[in-house]
Amino acid sequence: MKNQQHTTVSRRSFLKGTGLGLGALATSTPTFAWQNTIDVHQGVVATATLKNAGLQEQAHMQDQYMALADTLDLPIRTGHQVLIILGVVSDKPFPYSVDSKLLHASLMHLLAQGVKAQQITIAYRSEHDLQPTSSLVVSASKALGKAFKPEHFVNTLGNTHWETLTLPQGLPGLHVLSSAKHADHIVYLGQLTDQHGQPVIPEHAIAQTLLAADGLAQYAGQLDDVTKISVLNRAVFAKVRLVANNATRFVATTDTAQCEEKCVHPGILNISNDMTSQAVFARHYLSALHNNTQVTARTAQSLVWMQHGSSRDPLTIRLVESALSRSGVALKKVTLG
Repeated sequence: MKNQQHTTVSRRSFLKGTGLGLGALATSTPTFAWQNTIDVHQGVVATATLKNAGLQEQAHMQDQYMALADTLDLPIRTGHQVLIILGVVSDKPFPYSVDSKLLHASLMHLLAQGVKAQQITIAYRSEHDLQPTSSLVVSASKALGKAFKPEHFVNTLGNTHWETLTLPQGLPGLHVLSSAKHADHIVYLGQLTDQHGQPVIPEHAIAQTLLAADGLAQYAGQLDDVTKISVLNRAVFAKVRLVANNATRFVATTDTAQCEEKCVHPGILNISNDMTSQAVFARHYLSALHNNTQVTARTAQSLVWMQHGSSRDPLTIRLVESALSRSGVALKKVTLG
């Protein structure tokens, strides 16, 4: 693999090799106009208002998380192996890293479903291992109690436990995290933007965490297509049951290209059982908060938005609805409880 590390596969060769877009390639022009084909997506996003509850903030988030996850009716049950993937992890607290309260709420929900602590693995990718005193480790320890072990956390940057995936048509193979291949379910916990203020795409974050860097480098710029390869989809992406963000705060770029923390009141905890739905909502949620009227949907979307909890700032909800409407998303709103 190492001797191919700096080799990339052309998009045309990639698509021909995987069978993606073969029919389109046969009739397409060199500009690949087929990429603009309308793809109507139907998905569900559930959101909850997070109020500033002071010392009760953790309990409040846990209640909201439970309510939303139960509404989505996730197929996670007793005896299942679950892999939790943490999005951006750094030496800075939320929103520069995944919110530790979100991890705590997720673990408590899994335990409530009958999943045992020893059946849970938490994967992340970072230049530095999480220390025992880090907020994420402390939150996991509180949730799992005496069953918690440091081995619950796996930094895939220095990981040695990989399994090889052989791709079709002689495409370079990939190494996937062993615990991902053997997991029954995957839960992704992230944030709206990364440390540089760029929107986080769940599929990309998952791929960059669960796939070995040497193999992933061979598909630079083709990550969207890689995630659709059937053998990889079965091993990883078809197992993603839930994607969750705490959108109370996020990192944004200023007019001077500097990064600063933005705090939204009320914040929104939003989760989905579909990665595309989550990305659609997150993109237009950010659009609304930035008051950006130019953002449009890349493809046609039909989205069910289930809201839980009353907002102290109805304007925020109206802004998000407006942004989704301007983008062409067909929105169906359902109020929960």
